[in-house]
Amino acid sequence: MAWGQGSVRGYPAVVEADGWVDLDWEAGQVLWSDFAEKFRFRAGTKSKDWPAIAEPAPSVVWDLSPIFAGAYPGGFLAGALAVAGLVLGTLQDCTDWYETVAFHDWVHPSGLFRPHSVDEPQVVSGWDTGGLFPNGDYTIFVGRDYAFGVLGHPWEQSLCVFGDHAVDAFAARNHDILERVLRQRDRS
Repeated sequence: MAWGQGSVRGYPAVVEADGWVDLDWEAGQVLWSDFAEKFRFRAGTKSKDWPAIAEPAPSVVWDLSPIFAGAYPGGFLAGALAVAGLVLGTLQDCTDWYETVAFHDWVHPSGLFRPHSVDEPQVVSGWDTGGLFPNGDYTIFVGRDYAFGVLGHPWEQSLCVFGDHAVDAFAARNHDILERVLRQRDRS
């Protein structure tokens, strides 16, 4: 199945139920390879291997270490949920109700996610383990045209938001959830 093909409104029925659809291996590999090549993805648990992508302009890389340290009011889970809400809201702001974004995981098959299929991040399967928050695995969402996306890095403990619309949407939603910027590339 290619991106955007299927039964209901161009999507397989499973997308209508939970927002996720697994791609067959070949289609997922094509999307993953395109992403990895375009952004020069490199996995790494050591700082010498960071950042994980060639961060495009514009982009803002936010520090997640206070969340991982449990310094967010309510502790780690509350902070992770707040960040997951920022990611979900940003993806919703960057897409129409019927659109999907690609979801990539460097060790599991890629898939598609329709952000408008859910209202709250905690109903997204796996939201806290690489889905919408990079806890133990990368969080990678990218728009069809690569104009926007989000990459959460579990070892750097960072969240890169890129593309004009995504950077603006994230900033508008981020009300003192994430405060420290690690890196920033301005609009060119």
